[in-house]
Amino acid sequence: MTFAVVSVHSPKPEHRKAVLNSMQRYSEVARNQPGLEWTGVVDDASGRLIGIALWESEDSATAARPALMAEVGNDPFTTWDERPIDGLRGDVR
Repeated sequence: MTFAVVSVHSPKPEHRKAVLNSMQRYSEVARNQPGLEWTGVVDDASGRLIGIALWESEDSATAARPALMAEVGNDPFTTWDERPIDGLRGDVR
């Protein structure tokens, strides 16, 4: 069963490029992790950016987390985003 990790960002206009860059760096690292099926960023045209990573399993997503956080874990999202990141994790049905 596929496991999804979704992060919804609401970047401040002046930090939109920085948030997008961070999300793209996350995707680049994810693409080198075992168990990744697909990753990308959706721009929903309302100003939000939605990062999606689809994994073979929750275990694959968990195993990849240290490498992913090494890449973006220190990015200042509390400064860049207008509100906290809305994170969703779960099985794709």
